[in-house]
Amino acid sequence: MSRLSFSFIIVTLILTLASCNKEPDESNLYTFTGQTIQDYLQANDSAFHKFNIILRRSGLDRMMASYGEYTCYAPLDRGVDQYIDSLWNDPDAKIPHNGLTENSIDGLTDEQCQEIAKYHLSAMQYTFVEDLSDAGGKEITTMLSTPFISRLHDDGVVRFNNSVSVLRSVEDGKLTNGNVHIVDKVIPRTTHYLAEILEEHTEFSIFHEALVKCGLTDLLHTDHKTNANGIPRTYKCDNINGPAGGGWEKERYYYPTECKIKFTVFAETNETLAAAGINSFEDLRQKCAEWYGGAAEWYDYPDKEANPISTGDDYTNTFNVVNMFLRYHILKASMPVSKLVYENNTSNEPHWNMAFGGEPHDYYETLLPHTIMKIWQPLYQNTGASRNIWINRWREHNTLTDEVGTFGSDATHQIRRTGCLVIRAESNIQAYNGYIHVINSPLIYDADVPRGVLHERMRIDMGTILHELSNNNIRFATSDEIGAMNTVVPGSGLMTRLPLDYFDNLVSYNGRTQLAWYTWGNWRAWESDQMTGWDENDFAFRLPPVPTGDYEIRIFFAPLSYGGLQQYYIGTSSDPSSMQPLGLPIDARYPNVGMEEHRNATGYLLISEFNDYGVASDLVLRNHGYMRGPASFSRGTYNKVRQRVYSPDELVADKSCCSRYEEGYGVMVMRKILGTRHIEQSREYWLRIKNLLKGYDGLLFYIDAIELVPIDIVNSQDYTEDWY
Repeated sequence: MSRLSFSFIIVTLILTLASCNKEPDESNLYTFTGQTIQDYLQANDSAFHKFNIILRRSGLDRMMASYGEYTCYAPLDRGVDQYIDSLWNDPDAKIPHNGLTENSIDGLTDEQCQEIAKYHLSAMQYTFVEDLSDAGGKEITTMLSTPFISRLHDDGVVRFNNSVSVLRSVEDGKLTNGNVHIVDKVIPRTTHYLAEILEEHTEFSIFHEALVKCGLTDLLHTDHKTNANGIPRTYKCDNINGPAGGGWEKERYYYPTECKIKFTVFAETNETLAAAGINSFEDLRQKCAEWYGGAAEWYDYPDKEANPISTGDDYTNTFNVVNMFLRYHILKASMPVSKLVYENNTSNEPHWNMAFGGEPHDYYETLLPHTIMKIWQPLYQNTGASRNIWINRWREHNTLTDEVGTFGSDATHQIRRTGCLVIRAESNIQAYNGYIHVINSPLIYDADVPRGVLHERMRIDMGTILHELSNNNIRFATSDEIGAMNTVVPGSGLMTRLPLDYFDNLVSYNGRTQLAWYTWGNWRAWESDQMTGWDENDFAFRLPPVPTGDYEIRIFFAPLSYGGLQQYYIGTSSDPSSMQPLGLPIDARYPNVGMEEHRNATGYLLISEFNDYGVASDLVLRNHGYMRGPASFSRGTYNKVRQRVYSPDELVADKSCCSRYEEGYGVMVMRKILGTRHIEQSREYWLRIKNLLKGYDGLLFYIDAIELVPIDIVNSQDYTEDWY
């Protein structure tokens, strides 16, 4: 069956299921040509009278009557009544009746009307089939900047946050300024923090009890970066234009004015723990002593000598075995399942650029000091459905290949550790400050993780290092979503300007550094987005914590004719005095593959200039400190071959479909080898990037991703590391 035919069947099935959904009781809902969303809601006031009151009191009714592209999730009157009654009779309300003055629409405060209205509106168009009907669950951005999850359930009904059903949709251009999805209830928006949600879900009672005993619940109540007085901090970006050239300097782009703190928690249910012999907190304590009691042998953590790993009953000690177990379950970045890795889904289909068998994966820092975990969606040698996402799955020789130009033979890549499966159907449990995802087995930082799982080439995106991008709906957002947040220039979603004091893992040493995040798009970039900067940049970012060892450090960059002269430094803190130069200054214009003198100076050969798939050229490039881009991704619009290839001839035949061979389109992807360093897991390492040229405000650079590669992987005599 062709892919097109299969897609048609799926869409037809969804439409059929949707048509079976219970229709609103008000059967006379109608649409006239030329109506706005507000016209439609007013024309059907008998069904939406109370939501119309909420819109009017919020002032957003005028927006729904104006030109633009919006989506409205309109609850029927009975659903509004039910929601108001739940607020009035809420036994857990922090203030009586949640602030309502009476149990009716008139009892809502103006602030509550604002919040309800904004949570039921999106400043972009979401369609029923392409956007809302995702069986894995899709995060939907709202005007409240608080998303909800839309999922197509097994009974054929699309529900928001697993409880609100979509009854009917008015879309396909029937309204002049967007779409309306009629829902049976007000979408529930939790104000409870992660620890409270875990307590409410009794299936996590052992996990929650451990959180309480370890004193970690307060941490999971954090929601914003604050000033010293505890007031949420606000941010300003003095220059919100783009770089010079191409008209970008005339545009004014979005920048975040607040910084939310959120987390992702991976949690085992009581049932999962019971399968591992854990039926109480005491059982968990004993197991943690087995798992982590000897962890000092493979975990090089700060203050190792002064603060040894404890199996005692002071569970609040960071290096108590139970505390360690829990901390390794918590990421500093908040993501629904669909954004744990750069998987192919309805959100990113136009830009998804994995090629020739490249597999979505990422490495995230956890709350266990100086540790990371690998999250991976193996498209090949997966267990069960190919959409399965695994934590700390170990495939032998994973980033090496025993064949020229291919991913390598399965025999070379034996599965040594299955890892923990993220159970999609039970995950995406939403809290005010993050997500809870359910896993199928205990998640442990044991010896196999640093010695096996992480002993590979680690390619880490800048969006992963700067976790604030995930927590504030910037990373993996579409251009429409970023454009919707841009109140300065509505619709300009090409990039997000970044305040220099916004990040934990980035510092700037001057006021001239200009940074921006390029939104998902048809970039020739790992994960289809990237960080860029210009002017006389001088800043540093903290490298991810990796197991102790000797590493080759590389960056992904794009040689630009207007690039600067960049000097890299490395140090054990963000203090510039701790940093030493990492190699010689790099002319960021090199190698411009369209210029023969640049190719001669670096050893770069065009595909028409070799007949050995570029193997000899690769060696010359390495001698000059450069590497080609990998074959595992391309530019989105060029990405014609996504499946695994089994011969180098297939790769070369579709050369325009991968960054290794792709020519034209001006800018190429290159990797620059910065040098080799011994890295200790217990220490911090900062990479500084300084432009040595002065007086030029149009100098531009990109930093897409970094690679940290164990030296024995680089120097392998039997396998090749740099193809994918």
